[in-house]
Amino acid sequence: MKKITALLLALCMLLAVVPVLGEESPAGNWYMSLADVTLGYILLNEDGTAIVNVASEEDIAGTWTADGNTVTITAQGQPLDFTFDGTSLSSEMFPLSLSREEGRLPMSVISKMMSGEEYELPEGMTELEMTTIAMNFVAEYTKIMEAASNQGGEETGTTGTTEPAPQDEAPIVTIEKSTFRVNESYSGFRGTYIARIKNENEVPLFLTGGNMQVFDGEGNQVAEASYLSRTGSKYLEPGETSFVSMYVDLESDGEYTYQANIETKTESYRSTDYAVKVTDPVFVKVEGEYNSDLMKATVTNETEAPVAGIQAVLVLVDADGNLLEIDTQDLYRNELGANSSITLVSSVEDRTKKFYEEKGLTPTAVEAYAWVENDD
Repeated sequence: MKKITALLLALCMLLAVVPVLGEESPAGNWYMSLADVTLGYILLNEDGTAIVNVASEEDIAGTWTADGNTVTITAQGQPLDFTFDGTSLSSEMFPLSLSREEGRLPMSVISKMMSGEEYELPEGMTELEMTTIAMNFVAEYTKIMEAASNQGGEETGTTGTTEPAPQDEAPIVTIEKSTFRVNESYSGFRGTYIARIKNENEVPLFLTGGNMQVFDGEGNQVAEASYLSRTGSKYLEPGETSFVSMYVDLESDGEYTYQANIETKTESYRSTDYAVKVTDPVFVKVEGEYNSDLMKATVTNETEAPVAGIQAVLVLVDADGNLLEIDTQDLYRNELGANSSITLVSSVEDRTKKFYEEKGLTPTAVEAYAWVENDD
């Protein structure tokens, strides 16, 4: 997480150094957004003055001019040309196009979330929705940073989950079990994909992204996910196991098929990590209409020094091995003392509980893993 926070700051500094901007007049507000997160905005006033704000920092005064479809923004003495097409501003020198549409979350909330500070949940947004947006943002900005690094010699692989890999192509990660379910959501229906994956290669791998296409009974694509959502560790030593998930919004319940892919690399900006001992993972059935079922697991620090930044993933499994629920926990704001333990407790979402009760499924166990990022 330290590395993710540092990269977020690095990206913001990059955006701050390069003045950006994106209807028939270019005047007005232009938003710099990435994966539903607003990184900043630029206001082009009718009088030719401009205001640049990146990552909620102080406003920077500037100017702008237009010549045909070229808009030139000057801030801190540095001009930058953008192409104006009526709805967006784009530049070959800048990685993001600017639009009139503001993201669903401001950068300030993401920064607080990533650094472990207190933050306020935006009105009308659930914790799961905000976490999904944050994960999508991290995945997208990581792709930008990795592309900018221009590192050579890296291997990239993709593993499909609905079709076996050709015999002469070994999969990058092995998907040991995957589950796709549909249940009601706040705005309609949601498709949830959860998979247990394993690195069966002889080299460590980083999970760098994922995507999924969902098809109806006639084979028409009806939804697509472009990012991984909640996951376990994204660094896998040979033989290590982790979990990934993706979500899509659907118009109705029904029978769907899907094609999911997990992207990996042998090198990445992400930190490596090491496993932390987990014992006694258990599912607790709580009686009562308004009570939530629980997932529990005990994490133990077996070292002689306090450990900060422990992360964990808990996955609910039924009697047939179906993966019903995934949740992540962290101790970013706390250290776990030397030779001490803590029991993590996660409530099963009401929608998940309703799903397995209606389908006659019986949760029987919890799988849990914990890890700590190295400072590399």
